[in-house]
Amino acid sequence: MATVVASSTPTIDEMVQRARALLPKLRERAAATEALGQLPPETVGDFKTGGFFRVLQPRRFGGMELDYGRTQLELCTTLGQACGSAAWVQMVVACHAWCLAMFPDAAQQAVWRDDPETLVGSAFGFTTGKGRPVEGGYWVEGDWVFSSGSNLCDWIILGTRIQQEGPPKQIWTLLPRSDWEMLDTWHAAGLKGSASNDIRVKGAFVPQEFSLDIGFGPGGAPTPGSLVNPNPMYALPLAGFFYFNVTTEALGIARGAIDAFSEQLAGRGDRPNLYGRHMRLAESSAEVDAAEALIRSDVERIDRILHEGVPVEPAFQAKLGRDLSFMVRLCSQAVDRLTGAVGAHGMDDDNPVHRASRDIHAIANHAVNNWEHQALNYSRARTGLPPVPMF
Repeated sequence: MATVVASSTPTIDEMVQRARALLPKLRERAAATEALGQLPPETVGDFKTGGFFRVLQPRRFGGMELDYGRTQLELCTTLGQACGSAAWVQMVVACHAWCLAMFPDAAQQAVWRDDPETLVGSAFGFTTGKGRPVEGGYWVEGDWVFSSGSNLCDWIILGTRIQQEGPPKQIWTLLPRSDWEMLDTWHAAGLKGSASNDIRVKGAFVPQEFSLDIGFGPGGAPTPGSLVNPNPMYALPLAGFFYFNVTTEALGIARGAIDAFSEQLAGRGDRPNLYGRHMRLAESSAEVDAAEALIRSDVERIDRILHEGVPVEPAFQAKLGRDLSFMVRLCSQAVDRLTGAVGAHGMDDDNPVHRASRDIHAIANHAVNNWEHQALNYSRARTGLPPVPMF
């Protein structure tokens, strides 16, 4: 097959400019996004036209292959200012191109050969979802949970517990749209527009080449996909690094809340005397600045891993888990401090500060953002103990 290379690949800075241009539209659609329970067609169209779902896709399929870590930080910090659900779906769906690029080439060709713009969803948590080895692959069936943005996708990656002799193992399996259905289960208080519905597979055969044996532990060994996608980002381990896709939205959401609170405070005639609110604004903005500085220091290390060959060390993976989870915690605290001072006139559901509070707590409740778990594993790494498995 002929390689498809984008004729002009935008830089991260250029993608940020595209994102900033969308902010007024995303703000206008925020309430409608929540009411729909998914991104409006107009937002999906804007993201597709702007290439936002292809930022981590290999260049050989026409993707941008932008730097891992810095791309999430810059785009989510921007898009999240206007609409948390939009920022979440954009990056969660976009990161699946990174995931698929680790699969054997046959799987990548099946998804992107005829249409390089095909989108892939995921569901890594399961209730009854399982698989078992059969000749040539696996038989997969059951239910999976929290598949954000899968309504936009033609394929899906499932975290699949394989039942076999001896202890079970968990792998990734890739299934086409004809093999799975969405269940209308997402009726949450936050990230309402993320369409994070459950997935049901009534029974499907998955060829061996459409599977990937990869875990969330320390690692960094080459993946099958890294043999055809030489960029080091396609060999990064999941632990620590994957978390960028479900955390950095919190920075944008918190900054949007700070901007909205500041604007609302500036519009009050009695603001000279509202000392408490001024203090809350100052403390929350300092908290978010500190949270962003923490993650930017980690992104600088990832840049060196990708461009200078600096090795991935388990200690750094544990630090990433600690830092990203702590960043979400700081951003949540910052938004909570503001939410408690918007006043009676700021209690509307459509108040951006309240929407930010709902959205950021949805992010904080994601499994990888459990501060106790990430803090424990960081301390265990520092004291010579193995990590406690997340899944």
